[in-house]
Amino acid sequence: MEKENTTKIKGEILLGIIFALELYGLPVQFYLLLKNPEFTFFSAAVRFFSFFTITTNTIVFLCSALLLFGGKSKANAFFKKCTTITAITVYILIVGIVFNLLLRPILDLQGHHRIVSEIFHTIVPVLFFFFWLFFVSPDRISFKTIWFWLVYPIIYMIYTIFHGFISSFYPYPFIDVTKLGLQTALINGVFVLISFVVLSVILISISKIRTKKISLED
Repeated sequence: MEKENTTKIKGEILLGIIFALELYGLPVQFYLLLKNPEFTFFSAAVRFFSFFTITTNTIVFLCSALLLFGGKSKANAFFKKCTTITAITVYILIVGIVFNLLLRPILDLQGHHRIVSEIFHTIVPVLFFFFWLFFVSPDRISFKTIWFWLVYPIIYMIYTIFHGFISSFYPYPFIDVTKLGLQTALINGVFVLISFVVLSVILISISKIRTKKISLED
């Protein structure tokens, strides 16, 4: 019992750190965008949430907030599920992997832009992965669940393409239809979706192995 309580406290501390980082990073990033004189509050909000990085870090923020302060609410119960947290872990890890492999070499961020970028793309993905790995009770998740997990990135891709047609703004260079053409942008999008599937398979497999190990120990 004492070991379980210690583990729970450590998990809550890690969640608290993630919550605090997001509570700092998200408002600061929006403020930096709002400082641009070409944006109204509404247009800045639209641009802000046009980034997969922002929507996913917002989900991480909501998840950590509800797990810490949600009590016995239905929302807390939903975010407590291993399936839910595993899906969010996949999303935030993709944010980190794509940025650090494809975008970091072509960006030169300074000041607060660099600080919040490191929070969103490196620190939070690593910390949330550790939270999932060490403090979330594993479960036998069906590989079929991956199709449901893909709904979020697919909707994001569709929105981004259509929003780009209207505004000529594409948040990431690898899906910039204006520069790459629709076919190349879609192919790049498919490769990103494949990375979601591969990472999902890896995390589900880890969860299955951990579940099997726990059952053998019992």
